[in-house]
Amino acid sequence: MDALLPFTPTEIFVTLLFGGIFLYATWVIGSFTRDAMVERDVLKHGEDAEATVLELRDTALRVNRRPVFELLLEVRQRGRASYQARVRKRLGPHQSVGSLGVGMRLNVKVDRDEPSKVAIVGAVMTAPVGAFVLQGMPSAGDPVKAMQDLQSLMDKGLITPEEFEAKKAQILARI
Repeated sequence: MDALLPFTPTEIFVTLLFGGIFLYATWVIGSFTRDAMVERDVLKHGEDAEATVLELRDTALRVNRRPVFELLLEVRQRGRASYQARVRKRLGPHQSVGSLGVGMRLNVKVDRDEPSKVAIVGAVMTAPVGAFVLQGMPSAGDPVKAMQDLQSLMDKGLITPEEFEAKKAQILARI
């Protein structure tokens, strides 16, 4: 009987197990690579639109220790009826979970030929950034509160990391 089976059942099981794990990992990495390529293309060539977050779900996936979320968006584009699209979004290095939320309005880009391909540009700004920063800043006597408020603005996507660093330098210069 041993001459008929060149491998033991344990060796066959281990080979199938590791083969399955390898195939699954290849599929996951490939899907993230495809998503990144589509997002880059849509950001470069897509049309401007606006979207509202209808649902937000943590996928339990982490890329470089940063969570990946799946968002259901209601997309509104000029000349088209509003529609829903699903997007996976990985949080950036200076974003927190609080920077995304149900009801949040986003600027997005939409693929001309396939509207279901949507890339998030950022949060919709309802006033100039300077207005948020100046109105949100406490008096010059409380730099700790000013830094906390500034961090909160960046976490919510209301200011860019560059604007954050510029204002942070101003606050630190006052100390």
